[in-house]
Amino acid sequence: MTRLVVSHYMPADHGTHVDFIVPWTLRVQAACPSLEFELHCEGHEYGLLENQFSQVSTGVVDIAHSPAALPAGRFPLTNLMNMPFLVEDSQQASDRLWAAHPLYLEEEFRPLRVLALHADSGGVLHMRDTEIRSLDDLAGKRIRTPAGAIADAISVIGAEPVHLLPPAIGKAARAGEIDGAIMAWDVLAYTQTQDIFRHHYEDIFYVSPLYLVINPDSHARLTDEERQALHGHSGADLTRRFGAFWRSWSAPGRALAQGKGHSLDRLPSSVLSGLRTAAAAGTKRHVDRLIGEGLGKAPDLIDIFSGRSERR
Repeated sequence: MTRLVVSHYMPADHGTHVDFIVPWTLRVQAACPSLEFELHCEGHEYGLLENQFSQVSTGVVDIAHSPAALPAGRFPLTNLMNMPFLVEDSQQASDRLWAAHPLYLEEEFRPLRVLALHADSGGVLHMRDTEIRSLDDLAGKRIRTPAGAIADAISVIGAEPVHLLPPAIGKAARAGEIDGAIMAWDVLAYTQTQDIFRHHYEDIFYVSPLYLVINPDSHARLTDEERQALHGHSGADLTRRFGAFWRSWSAPGRALAQGKGHSLDRLPSSVLSGLRTAAAAGTKRHVDRLIGEGLGKAPDLIDIFSGRSERR
């Protein structure tokens, strides 16, 4: 038997574990019974978000799942998917990530071997007390954002971006340190901040890319049959599943936003237009910076991720 240790950072009752990781390992095992998996999630020894990359890189675990934002700066091309207003949903983003992988992203992950790339359901705006009717309503507000172009755009329109990883959002919200958060629907549920954020907006600001990777030495010790089973149920086979996964994982958060005392709406067109204009300038600055750092493929990736290359 070949045992593979798999780690991720989400709770055992989250869809990442229940719908994605566990069924995936079972499909691989069914295809090749000589493989077995040992799983670690939040609360387990290897379940810390910030440790996923180091664990799989050093071989402490064989396979890890993590946001591509970690470690910071390690995957600059993959993280272009995090630029504002590029895609409409998780499945579209996941398809485009996997399409870009062989030409643009595979090299960025070496020596790790990529088993899957996907994107979450997308960050949407949740506000504590303020309903957003104009850009002025965001001025001076402390808004949780990821680092990067969205934070730049929030700053340009007069709000204060506060960079927090998802596990830190709940504590900051309960301490009154943020007035709103741009985060995915499932984060609203697992941070239990529905009693704090009461005004919600459906417009997707960005999606966050994630990766599932295997350590190169772990991959090398697999038999041909084991590799065939692993890859046959990864890659494109996994990619096509993520849209449905994220719709399901978003449902509990969306349901909370439809409860008593909450409002759920779309942003006014003038607000969205102002945010898009600010974000486009931030995206261009970010891409120009990557080009200056020797990553000349960045514009091509923006074309793929935004769908412009599909329309040519």
